[in-house]
Amino acid sequence: MKRIVLACGLALLLSACATNTSGVALSAPSGGVAKVQVDNSSLDLALRELTRRQQNGLMQINVELTNQRSGDNHLQYLFYWYDASGQEVASDGRGWTPLMLHGQQTRTLSALAPTMDVKGYRLSVREVIEESN
Repeated sequence: MKRIVLACGLALLLSACATNTSGVALSAPSGGVAKVQVDNSSLDLALRELTRRQQNGLMQINVELTNQRSGDNHLQYLFYWYDASGQEVASDGRGWTPLMLHGQQTRTLSALAPTMDVKGYRLSVREVIEESN
């Protein structure tokens, strides 16, 4: 019983330390239609796939990202890549990329898959939250 209580307490403590990465995602499975998933509607972002094509055997993606707020949006984005069976392929090593969108601004995000095995992708966008000291 003590182990269960200790395990639950540890899980609760670790979850309290976790950073909130909810945001907006655009997913396109292998050959499928791109779909938007919103986990944080307060971001007021619109995502739209512009193009998905092959360039020298590698998938190239262009996505339009629009800030629907009148104020600035401090964001980060990351592309995830998937093979035909839906398994994540090794990343391109970039990590989260910072992005500032001013009020009503639209930007095009472009990415090239790291390998020829890539058949699908997911673009995640999240808000940068300033930590207070």
